[in-house]
Amino acid sequence: MGLCSVRHKWSYFALLWLQIATTTSAADVLAVSVQNLRESLEGPFGVNRHHVTNPEGKTAARRHITETFRRHGLDVTLQDFTGPKGNPGKNGTNIIGVKRGKLYGSSDDKIVAVGAHYDTVSTSPGVDDDGSGMAAMLEMVRVMTSCAQQKYSVIFVAFDHEEDGGVSARQANDNPCDIDRGADDFVCSWLLPFIESSGQPEFQGIFMLETIMNYDPRPNVQTFPPGFQLLFPSIHRKMQALNFSGSFISLIHKPDEAQLVASVQQAWEERAREPVDANSEAVRAPVSGKPSRLQTTVFYDLVGRSDCLSFWVREPYFRCVFVTDTANYRGTMQQCYHSPCDDVTSITPEKLNFLAKVTDALLQATMKLAEVDVDSCTEGSVTATAGSVTDAARPVHGAWTVTLLLSILAAWSLSTLQFS
Repeated sequence: MGLCSVRHKWSYFALLWLQIATTTSAADVLAVSVQNLRESLEGPFGVNRHHVTNPEGKTAARRHITETFRRHGLDVTLQDFTGPKGNPGKNGTNIIGVKRGKLYGSSDDKIVAVGAHYDTVSTSPGVDDDGSGMAAMLEMVRVMTSCAQQKYSVIFVAFDHEEDGGVSARQANDNPCDIDRGADDFVCSWLLPFIESSGQPEFQGIFMLETIMNYDPRPNVQTFPPGFQLLFPSIHRKMQALNFSGSFISLIHKPDEAQLVASVQQAWEERAREPVDANSEAVRAPVSGKPSRLQTTVFYDLVGRSDCLSFWVREPYFRCVFVTDTANYRGTMQQCYHSPCDDVTSITPEKLNFLAKVTDALLQATMKLAEVDVDSCTEGSVTATAGSVTDAARPVHGAWTVTLLLSILAAWSLSTLQFS
């Protein structure tokens, strides 16, 4: 074999390796970054965000959310609202970001939404409640905005004043546009006018992310609201067979939201992610449309504990899936819910991987519902390292460092063989 032939063969292999090493697949671009989730939880969502006990922390979180939405090209609205009857102590701000689809502004659009709340109670940093939901939503924004083309529009909402208590089932049913929650103002004063001005497009529904990080596979750490065993006996038996471990995410919904839940569970099953023993559990409340006052009372501990309440108890009815790790019914959150110990010390690699798994399933479901063209996704809008959802316990830059070095070596070999 002549030297020229050897050079050509080495040149071919060098070029092939260089192409492989520098090509970014759609899967790489659409990867959820554990590091990003950690930074959100240890940063703006690792401190108290209550309007009285730490207004500076709440303002900083609001600024971070707004800047993130704008940096990724969303249409941003800051929805200032006042409390019922003008109560100044209930004033707040919802942060709304819209990613337009091709059918934006027309009656043919099919809007899907994602929401979480950024406020906390006065006594807690709220890392799980609901820093985890906010971190997941911002990561979904980062990944989805790397895609240039989608058919339907997506709305991302950071809600204020979810943690305001005192909303009774009767008040929620009888006065659905006059309760102490930012989600109420969003539905009544922003979403309804937005839909009406856009030609009445379909609202497919919203995924409401509410405490979604607390993965605890130990036995006998999972409890349930009073009456759960009577209302959902088959699910209770399933949990009993799993020794009441806290290794699942709950998708609480009504029959109207079955398609939304199915899209999440399909993504959960199709994408192999750590922790492999984690499950998604669909909990269907047997209520169609707007619930009666009695139905709201019976299921209040399931539906009233999240901002889904503002979407469910009204006409026209809006679909909402309550995504939760069950909050104070699991593991350490039985003691840390709304308490100081829901803080950054609770973050573990296992919990971060679980949060990333949940984020990934919700991301894939949302992209499917919005009919995102994955071929239009590039690294251009991805401003942070897109580590895999299984890398919480190791550095995220190592693999790319090795790839870069090998690429440089390949290029050097190519030039040496061609010009020596």
